Amino acid sequence: MHVKRKRVLPLYLALSVLAHGLFLFSMGRFGSYTFVAPVNHIQAVMVDLTKPRDNSAPVAPPKAREVSDEGAGPQEVQGEKRQAPPAKKADSPAPTTVQDERGKQKPVDGDVPAKQKIAPPVEDTKPASAPAPHVPRKAASAPVIAPPLRTAGEFLASKNEKLTYLISLLGLPVGSAELEAKNEKGEVRITLRITSNTAISSVYPVDDSVETRHIAGNFLITKIKQQEGSFRSDTGFTLFLRDKSVFWVDLLKKRSSRETVPTSDVLDTLSGFYYLRNRPLLAGTTETLHIYDSETYADVPVEVVRRETIRLRNFKEVNTVVVRPLQQTAGIFRHSGEILIWMTDDANKVPVKIVTSIALGTVTAELVSAETTPAEEKAKEK
Repeated sequence: MHVKRKRVLPLYLALSVLAHGLFLFSMGRFGSYTFVAPVNHIQAVMVDLTKPRDNSAPVAPPKAREVSDEGAGPQEVQGEKRQAPPAKKADSPAPTTVQDERGKQKPVDGDVPAKQKIAPPVEDTKPASAPAPHVPRKAASAPVIAPPLRTAGEFLASKNEKLTYLISLLGLPVGSAELEAKNEKGEVRITLRITSNTAISSVYPVDDSVETRHIAGNFLITKIKQQEGSFRSDTGFTLFLRDKSVFWVDLLKKRSSRETVPTSDVLDTLSGFYYLRNRPLLAGTTETLHIYDSETYADVPVEVVRRETIRLRNFKEVNTVVVRPLQQTAGIFRHSGEILIWMTDDANKVPVKIVTSIALGTVTAELVSAETTPAEEKAKEK
């Protein structure tokens, strides 16, 4: 029993030494840990591009950080580069050489060959050429605007004109009409408004309006709205004079069309009426207007019937010229028959009376007011 105890004690001692050895060996498998800040990112370099670079000034190389002999650790100062210490010069042994097949000496692999003399780079003595002068970029050319096919003088001699008419049916007043034209910076705008009075509106309301604009002498835009009893209409069209085409649209029925016209002299009814006023009208002659109206193009002959003296509502007598348009389309007067127009027999040719026939009888529009601003007067106001 005593012998067994003596054997067990050395065994425990050997196991203890073995356990401690294994523990120390396992600890040696791991290195030391130093928890420091993460690796610094490369610092940003700012260059001022507004200043020209001076190539003549030498650029100093960055200062290298010297390695301390005290072994401070692997950390480096932020923004600096670590440089290894220069190697000490030692007497390098003569390179071992061997003879090749031709008997020439050559160094053994691994030996450093003798240093070769490198010629310094040749400086370019050619003077630097001056930078090319700055060539300004050409400005974008403005789009070419075609000359106008129509001028404002063909339709309106004054700057502004407003004519007011009293409309009567069978001698009884039933409504009024206002015809206004403006010439604003070469753009002509003509509007016509026809309305029934209070007594007739309760039975047969009428509210018709027509607006025409001349844009740059190459485009003509017309809008027509009509309300006559239960009838409603809202149409419009644009005439492209240079393209000899027209785009028509019906806003209520949601339909449109694009078609060509045979001439660039095409006009709407209102513009054709003002164009006629600037023509020399001689009795017995016929003027031809090219009219687009009611979704239809037509050549409209206008007969100069006669000259006549009439009395206005203010009992003033004026000399007039009577014309008769032979328009086949409905025009701005729906269900109308023959139309006679009396215009003053002078340079202005102001329409003073219009007579047409409808199913109920004869409708007459008589001038009751005329407001005109001549071009000379408009210039003096400015």
